[in-house]
Amino acid sequence: MFGLKVFTTALAVLTISACKDENNQAAVPSSAPVVEAIKVEPHNVQLSFEYAARVQGSKETEVRARVGGILLKRNYVEGSKVKEGDVLFQIDPEPFEVELLQAKAELSQNQANLKAAETQWERVSKLFKERIVSEKSRDEALANLDSLKATTALAEAKVKSAQLNLNYTTVRAPISGMTSMETQSEGSLIAVNTPMTTITQFDPAYVIFSASENEIFKLGTMVEQGLIVNPRHSKTVYAKVKYGNGNIYGYDGEINFVNPSIDETTGTLKLRAVFPNPEGKLVPGQFVRLLLEGLIRKDAVVVPQEAVMQSPTGSSVYRINSQGLVEAVPVTVGLTTPEGNWIIDKGLNAGDVVVINGLMKVRPGMPAKAEMKEFSVPSVSELPAPQPAEPETNVDEGAASNDDIKVEYLPLENANDASVEETINPSDDKSKASENIIILEEVPNSNIKEKESSAETEVYTDKVLSQSESEVLIAG
Repeated sequence: MFGLKVFTTALAVLTISACKDENNQAAVPSSAPVVEAIKVEPHNVQLSFEYAARVQGSKETEVRARVGGILLKRNYVEGSKVKEGDVLFQIDPEPFEVELLQAKAELSQNQANLKAAETQWERVSKLFKERIVSEKSRDEALANLDSLKATTALAEAKVKSAQLNLNYTTVRAPISGMTSMETQSEGSLIAVNTPMTTITQFDPAYVIFSASENEIFKLGTMVEQGLIVNPRHSKTVYAKVKYGNGNIYGYDGEINFVNPSIDETTGTLKLRAVFPNPEGKLVPGQFVRLLLEGLIRKDAVVVPQEAVMQSPTGSSVYRINSQGLVEAVPVTVGLTTPEGNWIIDKGLNAGDVVVINGLMKVRPGMPAKAEMKEFSVPSVSELPAPQPAEPETNVDEGAASNDDIKVEYLPLENANDASVEETINPSDDKSKASENIIILEEVPNSNIKEKESSAETEVYTDKVLSQSESEVLIAG
């Protein structure tokens, strides 16, 4: 009887609910405007950021003359590749060769004087001990010796300086890269520190760009909140280069530098991406577009841009509620998807029906008929789990692992020389069956309990023993 009452009550409730739904649907008049709408659902959306950028060589070195003189020869072709240490220019070395000879002659003269002073000091110091010469004579000999030592050291420094200047007449490439046009032609009189050419290292190439302070701060906050994740579970942010014609550069790069300070005049943060450039297609000074990819916005509610209305009070969308009435919902617009749609950070929930076309036909509070449209959002179905880093081990590919090694123990009474020799060095017909087998002779141990055998001296196991375990087993 009680069950019948419960069933009757439930049936009455369902009937009332159905009547309410019919009344709500009937509440929307047939003359209500028809608008196109979509039903929003959360998606894991791949993000893409695009910035204006400029290409820069990873190294750019200006070659300057370190000594002055007449430029005799240029040993490279302008615009060609050179290697570090290649001879680029040759400055007239003769004046520096003469200076080196003079410095060496002066050094020889000072060395001769120093040798005479050392002999004089030995003689005077000996005579002073015998009280034959005065203390004044000894002091003078010592002072003369010290003075000639200093003069000789100075002469040695002059020789090294002259040798350096002579070496500098041969101008070599400080780095490997592409050379620019020469600034001084052959036969010109070169002064010290005169620019002669520039060498730029193209591979790898740097791409410099700036991002807004507010955008970087917003991205950092969303990363901390877990709304933006890197599916590769690393700190590396990958990038692409897009040319002015829309083509994408063939190599991917990564962000390798973020300026620690913000530019006060522009309010932007400078960043740098590095790209492989083996073919030299990225030219220093070239203006390109930089695309940052690889980040994912989790549980993003995406709507077309035409669904969002802008007003002095902020952004809003039209939503059709369960009664078929139009509501103006304030929303917070976040990032954009690569397809140009907008991600709504606040204001909408999963399952909301949002008007995307026919906004001018309706006003808040008016009834409207929703013509549902398909709105595809490219999404990542599942985020990959982080993979634990495996320790690097140096394994000999030819060696067998512990999993491939089978350890067998022979009882003492069966461990004769023939059986051991046959197992260690099997015949050809048994080589396959006995591969990776280690034979260990058992040691009697009275403390080992009987295990699947009546003999106390027989222990059978398929465990690979470590060195310490083997020593314990042998020691008993």
